[in-house]
Amino acid sequence: MSATMHMTDDAGTPELVALLRDSRLFPGLDEAACRRLAAPAMTMLVARRTRIFEQGEMPGAQVIVSGGRVHLTASAGGRAEMLVETVRAPDLLLPAAVLEDSPYLLRAVAATECRLVLVPAVTFRAVAAAEPAVAQAVIACLARQFRRMTRQVKMLKLRTTTQRLAAWLLALRPADGGGTIELPYDKGMIAAELGMTRESLSRAFAALSGEVLTVEGARVRVRDWAGLEAVCPRDPLIDD
Repeated sequence: MSATMHMTDDAGTPELVALLRDSRLFPGLDEAACRRLAAPAMTMLVARRTRIFEQGEMPGAQVIVSGGRVHLTASAGGRAEMLVETVRAPDLLLPAAVLEDSPYLLRAVAATECRLVLVPAVTFRAVAAAEPAVAQAVIACLARQFRRMTRQVKMLKLRTTTQRLAAWLLALRPADGGGTIELPYDKGMIAAELGMTRESLSRAFAALSGEVLTVEGARVRVRDWAGLEAVCPRDPLIDD
């Protein structure tokens, strides 16, 4: 087993049943359906940058992200890998491929340390066909992913690089109102998520540095949240 990946033998355990039952992904799912999903499932803890599955691979399981963030990326024709989307817990990874029993169109890489639940694809399809709550959860998941992709396209088309960075930092604002942000991953990955080069990201940070914020390695200290908001006022039709 890879040192970056740790599987737990918890198929069907009460803890796994409770994890599925209490997840925001499956509201209204009864105990029996939770047990049916959990019976053959397993939990996996993966380190940052672990490749979860490859594009073109057939899905053997429905991967549920119960903790952390996953980057969905693509490459073709020998070109550099491109970031397509960031998936945050709780969410499903590419459920359309699982339901259609079709190859993944994207690869999945852990952007942070992640906790994943793997439900065998055959089981997931059977439960989704039999349980309206699971089918509705998948439909809701696909709808959220479509809207998220639309927001991302609008963000890339309608905002400057500095505005994109400001909005991204505002989304990481600590709940306690503090001024320190620990960057969740390296700046190369942040640049890819925001649709810019590392050089453009550095220029965007420089444009915001000074009275608004300071950058100390992987730590950003925001001195003026209002000033950051002035750079990119929140738009409910773009910002989630």
